[in-house]
Amino acid sequence: MRRLLPILLGLLAPAADAQREGPQLPAIVAGLAEETVEVKINYSGARVVLFATGPAEDNEGSGIAVALIGPPQPQEVVRLTAEGEERFQFVSAPSVFAIAAEPQVTGAVAPEVMIQAGLHAAASATPRANQLDSPELPAWRAAFVNLKVDQGLYSLDETVIDRLEGGLRRARIALPPDAPPGDYRIRAVAFRNGERIGESEQVLKLVRSGMDATLFELATSHGVVYGFIAVLLGTLVGAVGAWAGRR
Repeated sequence: MRRLLPILLGLLAPAADAQREGPQLPAIVAGLAEETVEVKINYSGARVVLFATGPAEDNEGSGIAVALIGPPQPQEVVRLTAEGEERFQFVSAPSVFAIAAEPQVTGAVAPEVMIQAGLHAAASATPRANQLDSPELPAWRAAFVNLKVDQGLYSLDETVIDRLEGGLRRARIALPPDAPPGDYRIRAVAFRNGERIGESEQVLKLVRSGMDATLFELATSHGVVYGFIAVLLGTLVGAVGAWAGRR
């Protein structure tokens, strides 16, 4: 939902460790349709499905927000200036962040509360300790989130939350095709009148299989071997094409 953009980017200054502050909240009942998602070559349209109970005593000011988060990785943002390149490093930030909220949440929950709930994309990017008080931290966080949105790894409008009978919610979260394998967190937080009243966190394992797993492992862990194979395959394809063209 594009209306979530002000929530995600409206308050960028607090550090990532400010997320999920406050007293422990009651757990809401939630569960994943599948706890493991297997990714194959050229997959698209894969979705993670989470079922969760809505807030007790549902009213016009109550609703839920759901996010797919992870895996955390070091990240770097580069900015070109008249003096040359400027770099800002985050020691940890989610490689994927997909979030959606019901309209009752979008219109009533303040950015500070979203940070406390662990649902704020920008605040989840943790800078180096000596950069926590940098006046430019909000701008770097905003640039990082925008970059991830452009890459298709952060999503503000592809998650759908349906209301089912009995107060049950079904969240269908689009999985980016370039999502790396690993453990992901699925956070569901219930709100009433702008305040958190319950939460749940599930773990989703994303694995790659077949040739895709082999290529991914070579590309990430054995770059030299992967590069050699890529050049060899390119040469072979070119030779076959040239031979076919002469016939």
